[in-house]
Amino acid sequence: MAKAGGKRGHKTKAEDVLARKATQHHDFVGQAEGEREQSRKAEQQRIRRDQQQLEKEVVQEMATELEQMAGVAEPPRAQPPRPEPVRSEPRREEAPRGAPPFEMPRNIREGIDLLRQRGPEVLEALRAKAEQRLGQMPAPVRGAVHLTERAVGLALRPVRAGVSFMGRVLETPAALVRILLARRTA
Repeated sequence: MAKAGGKRGHKTKAEDVLARKATQHHDFVGQAEGEREQSRKAEQQRIRRDQQQLEKEVVQEMATELEQMAGVAEPPRAQPPRPEPVRSEPRREEAPRGAPPFEMPRNIREGIDLLRQRGPEVLEALRAKAEQRLGQMPAPVRGAVHLTERAVGLALRPVRAGVSFMGRVLETPAALVRILLARRTA
């Protein structure tokens, strides 16, 4: 009797690919520990890389928004952003209009500190630019803007008072927590 044609005793190409990508089974539990450790390290590196990229994007976005609000930078164009090559040292951009050079914070905490330091300057620049533009407008528009400004200020007065009150209320528990943490670590 003749043998039937075909690949009955052999694996197909698809089965080979699946076997390579499938979870490898081990005879003993301890044999899989090395592979688990490798996959954990790879996952942690990927997570760290993603977090750093996200922090960079957030800080970059905040910086461009502040520059736009201050009138120092041009608004973004319709082009999609191109990925920048990774550099070992941060590039130094020349500061336009005599502004101090822009510092790229390395993490969120440095970004917040930078905002605290430079925020008042940027806010003052924004106010000056708004006053300049308001001065160019006709008198009825200026009057309407001032009236709207007063109305918004009055409407937000209770909110400001509430925020101030809550800040003062939360100072004591925050101080207690700091004291407890200082004693615990000492």
